[in-house]
Order: sequence, then structure tokens, then C-alpha cells
Amino acid sequence: MARVLVTRPASDAARTVESLSALGHETLIDPVIEIEPFAFDTSARGFDALAFTSANAVRIASACENLKSVPVFAVGARSAETARAGGFRNVHAAGGDVVALGELIAAALPSGARVLHLAGEDRAGDLQGLLAGSGISVETRIAYRARPSERLTAETVLAFRQGDIAAVLHYSERSASVFTRLAEAAGLLSDITKTRHLCLSSAVGRPLKSAGLRVEIAASPCEEALLKLLGA
Repeated sequence: MARVLVTRPASDAARTVESLSALGHETLIDPVIEIEPFAFDTSARGFDALAFTSANAVRIASACENLKSVPVFAVGARSAETARAGGFRNVHAAGGDVVALGELIAAALPSGARVLHLAGEDRAGDLQGLLAGSGISVETRIAYRARPSERLTAETVLAFRQGDIAAVLHYSERSASVFTRLAEAAGLLSDITKTRHLCLSSAVGRPLKSAGLRVEIAASPCEEALLKLLGA
């Protein structure tokens, strides 16, 4: 049976593989980026809420007990679930992208509120700009960076050359770009055109489309919708 390639960081990949296995798919994990935590100021004094645009930032912040009592606004269901599992007590989930997160925060908090956004070094969207018109200020602190892998694994390269990859799951624009670069470096451009590239959003698919790859976009920016594409 052809396999599904999971390109997300190891901290997220295991759960995705569990979901894929439950759906009857064989998998291969090859993270094209890894998460590298940064030291950051963990004080939240004077802030009315925390905002998270990735589960990676949630996991890192979960080590800070002083943050657990601050209301959390998470970009999507997975980040919200990670926050609850990490001990945050007041968690709200947006619809899966930064625009939806901004709308949720603007509806819930009054003008003059202050939000602490814990995020990665590379971010999609401008939460501060989205909330400026509502009179809500946002301070962003960098909690981690996504470090690109140097190469695809030998197992991944062989699987592509043998035509054993049915689909590749892509979760971020940056990881999709890194994947394309690593595949080109491995001499796989002709091989990866023969498989399906399933993307969490149109933005994620941009670097893949630019490389001439076959891109399919999830109906909504959540993993459940992404995995549904496998049955299409």
C-alpha cells in the first residue's frame, strides 16, 4: 500500500500518524522543520489575555505556571486542545486562521485590552494589525523558531523514487517551501509531481504550485478537513 508522508515537526507528527492509522493509511514521517525553543520573558502582568497562533507555542508556554490563569485565545481547535491539556483553564478556540482569531478576540475583549501573543519567529498574518482598529493592543514575544531540516531522509527519497508515496500532507507555507527545496536538492522534482500534495490552506499551497506540483486545499484550515481530502 502506498504511504502518506507527514512533513510536520515530530511533536505533532505522532498524533497525525495515529489519526491516519485509524483511517487505514500507512504513513512515513519526515519532519522538514524542527522546533527550537527560545528563552522569552514569561511575565504576563498587565495583560488581559494570551494569544496563540500555533500549538508549538502553547507547548512551550505550558511550562510557565504563572500563565495558566490568563485567558487563552487559540487559533484553532488543535491549539486550544493542546492548551487545555497543558493546564490552561480558560481557553477559547478560533476558526483556524489568524483572521478568525482576531475576530474572536475583538468580540470578546473591550477596547483598551492588552494581549500577549506568544509565537514563532516566522508568523503568518498580522494579529496586531487586525486588532488595532478595535483598540486592542498586542505584544508579540518569540517563543521558538522553526529550524529547516538539511535533507530528506534516505527512506523518504527511496519511497518517492519507487512511487510509494500516495500523498504528502503540508501544514505551513514555510514547511511546504522547505519540502520543495529539499526535494529539488535530492533530485526528486519529477518524482514528487506524481503524488498528491494536500495543503491546510491556499497560502500553504503557494510554494508547491510555484514548483508545478498538484495541490489540493482543505475545505477549512484544520487537520480533520485536511485528512478528508485523502478520501476524495
